Amino acid sequence: MHLHSRRFSIFLVALLFGFAFGGLSAAQSFTAAHAKVSLIAENNSLQPGQTAWVGVLFDLEKGWHIYWVNPGDSGERPKIQWQLPAGFQAKEIRWPTPVRLGTGTVIDYGYEGRVLLPVPMQVPADYKSGKPVMLSADIRYLICREVCIPAKAQASLAIPRANASSVAADRELFRSTFENSPKPWPAGWKAQVSDNGGFFQLSLDTGTSESKAGFFPLEEDQVDNAAPQSVMPTPRGVQIKLKKSDQLLKPIAVLKGVVVLGPGRAYEVTAPVMGPVTGKK
Repeated sequence: MHLHSRRFSIFLVALLFGFAFGGLSAAQSFTAAHAKVSLIAENNSLQPGQTAWVGVLFDLEKGWHIYWVNPGDSGERPKIQWQLPAGFQAKEIRWPTPVRLGTGTVIDYGYEGRVLLPVPMQVPADYKSGKPVMLSADIRYLICREVCIPAKAQASLAIPRANASSVAADRELFRSTFENSPKPWPAGWKAQVSDNGGFFQLSLDTGTSESKAGFFPLEEDQVDNAAPQSVMPTPRGVQIKLKKSDQLLKPIAVLKGVVVLGPGRAYEVTAPVMGPVTGKK
């Protein structure tokens, strides 16, 4: 009941603020609620037909957090609505590795401190190198501490920038963000899941024994976020025992998420579910 009431209350708040954003100028009072939000680019130039990296940078006040693509037991992911020159296309956010937030029976996944949400931007083939462009975005996000506040920010970025003093620092921020973001599952590694009634057992074969591991589920309501994850090293990897969510009402064929094996060792994983789930509908 606690989980449902928490989600319902956040839904109501988000709904009310959604109406406010749509029709009231007073909503602007939340534009910088406990966060500084800006747009930055990996480079200060664009190349025709290439992909450029642009990102939404959050500088969050201490104690406040925003959410991952799967927010966990409560919350909502940031959403970006772009206003771009003709021919430019923004792709999906490349979500950095999250952290666990909260205690007790409510655990969320998200970010604290300074976080960059990188977005690949497709530059049109007919773009003329060096031509100034303006990229703009409306960013809506839920920021929380003891309470949650739906907030909205508007940000713009000119490329190339007239003042390029921060270009090197911005490029380094992209580098460190990519370094600490989930990487593709390595070739030769194996992953599978056994359905053991009330639990999933995620077995990873990395070729070497792993002493540490944690799992962030990509989809909501599959894994009990608040339940401890039991980790057992094996000669060639590790096994992670995951309690099923009470909201999981039907079998799943695959378990998707992010496995963290240590600092800088986060990997995207899609593991087939074996066992009693096979053949069920």
